[in-house]
Amino acid sequence: MRIVLIDDHEIVRIGLRDFLRGFREHEVIGEAGTAREAFPLIDSGKPDIVLMDLVLPGMDGVLATREVLRRVSTARIVILSAHEQRHDVIDAMDAGAAAYVLKSEDPATLIQAIEIAARGGRYVTPRLAEHVFSERHARLERDEVLAALSSREREIFRMATEGRLAREIARDLCLARKTVDTHLNRIHRKLGLRNQAELVRLAFSIGLVHSVRANGGSGH
Repeated sequence: MRIVLIDDHEIVRIGLRDFLRGFREHEVIGEAGTAREAFPLIDSGKPDIVLMDLVLPGMDGVLATREVLRRVSTARIVILSAHEQRHDVIDAMDAGAAAYVLKSEDPATLIQAIEIAARGGRYVTPRLAEHVFSERHARLERDEVLAALSSREREIFRMATEGRLAREIARDLCLARKTVDTHLNRIHRKLGLRNQAELVRLAFSIGLVHSVRANGGSGH
């Protein structure tokens, strides 16, 4: 397996290079301190695996992942990072990374992740995986909900999740109260909701708001 290393700390690259030399099936064909420095290596070497940090000078690992895949669509990206924030993991995987491994993991875990990625699978450090994939599922649900609504309905939906009544929405959007009521009725029908309280709970469950307002009325 042909591997390119990208990390802005030389001591990390040296450690990774020496570690990977212990596996005959893995060959480090190049290394760089930034993504931009690595692109010529990637263009010429067509690596099977690009092993890189998430935080890099000039271009972060998320943007670099997209650019590497644009250049070599068959490459598999393995992110090796100290960052445990869920949004970092999700952003990297959404960009096309095949694996996300924490630097605090056992070295054998890195080899496992590389092998899974090379076979076409995806890997996330176990203690992050459950939360990451549940949040990613919520993102997909949110996109599906918003896709069901027109642009005006999405606007009114978001305002309603803030607890605003129909008359307040009508005032702020310079619309007739009856027009807002019509939009709200369509939103409720499309999403299978009975009232604003259910609307707010739905928005909470898919991550559009971060707290449920207890006294959500119908707004009508």
